[in-house]
Amino acid sequence: MIQIIIYLLIIWILLGLLGFTIRRLHDTDHAGWWYWISVIPFGYLFLLYFMVLPTVEKPVRWGSYLFKEKK
Repeated sequence: MIQIIIYLLIIWILLGLLGFTIRRLHDTDHAGWWYWISVIPFGYLFLLYFMVLPTVEKPVRWGSYLFKEKK
């Protein structure tokens, strides 16, 4: 019984990480499909590179920014 609870918690956490990663890719102006590069050997290094890029402050395809406008 405890194993089922642990598996459900792991799935819950992994779904949250998936959402976080895709949102971060969108912040760097990359499509969420780039997440799947992490399934190939050493692909996670490219994903890590995309994750540490600075946020692109231009109109994006996925909605509006939550940042305040610079004056």
